[in-house]
Amino acid sequence: MTTLAIDIGGTKLAAALIDNNLRISQRRELPTPASKTPDALREALKALVEPLRAEARQVAIASTGIIQEGMLLALNPHNLGGLLHFPLVQTLETIAGLPTLAVNDAQAAAWAEYHALPDDIRDMVFITV
Repeated sequence: MTTLAIDIGGTKLAAALIDNNLRISQRRELPTPASKTPDALREALKALVEPLRAEARQVAIASTGIIQEGMLLALNPHNLGGLLHFPLVQTLETIAGLPTLAVNDAQAAAWAEYHALPDDIRDMVFITV
């Protein structure tokens, strides 16, 4: 199953089509909108996703900020500060027309690192700086 993976950061938005073997078939990148308004982010995400969505079956998002019940709570004014309570999952489900999951980018990185560990390793610590 092909996943449309999206990374939302303070300086760039990135998207890639990734298969079950973690191979990337296509990749796109755009700058994060300077205005940091909900409409600007919505339009940038649409431009990012439109060329890739037809080949995907689901969407997975890793984003800066707090993700709570599908809402992006971007508290850092230097990253996405104008986006308090942005309906991230709903927005991407509408744009892509696909089931969508969103998590914090540090949580996504920790999960990936944990699952890359050998089976006999059960504990780990992941710290972002």
